[in-house]
Amino acid sequence: MNASTLLLEWKVDASPFRNRVVLQQMGLVFGIPIVLLGLFMVAITEQNRWQVALQVMAVTGGVMLGLLLLVMLVFTLVGYEQHFQLDDEGVQAKVSGRTSAFLKLVRIGLLFSGRPSAMGAGLVMRTGDAIRWRDVAKVEVDERQRQMTLYRKGGSPFLLACTAENFATVREIVQAKTGA
Repeated sequence: MNASTLLLEWKVDASPFRNRVVLQQMGLVFGIPIVLLGLFMVAITEQNRWQVALQVMAVTGGVMLGLLLLVMLVFTLVGYEQHFQLDDEGVQAKVSGRTSAFLKLVRIGLLFSGRPSAMGAGLVMRTGDAIRWRDVAKVEVDERQRQMTLYRKGGSPFLLACTAENFATVREIVQAKTGA
């Protein structure tokens, strides 16, 4: 994509906690295990089944909520800035600003943690993504969030976050390049 003509370039604060889809997915990711844990407690407890299950669910939910609030605090303090480049070949996105520096520190911390799984996570942590126009199978537009989700023919979707000023232009270019 480097030899292509740059059409547009911008930065956006893309905090995941402002994204409706991410919030819905977090509800499922945290909610389902808590409910399953409660059902498991009902199955293995002989006395006061529902009371024990609700207590375990409350404590587990409280711990998860506390950890989630800690992560939200870090995102609020550091931010989550993304830099997008749109050209003739496709779109590139990478974290930038304080987010990039923070993720480098996290990666270094994971590499020196002494735990093989954390070390591996530090090595494979992605800070950027790209998608070529020819690989886009479908485009979903969320006008309220000023975002477009570009679905690959194979692989994970690409979230294209826009500013209020460039959303219409980016949408027009994406539609022209993908035929969506």
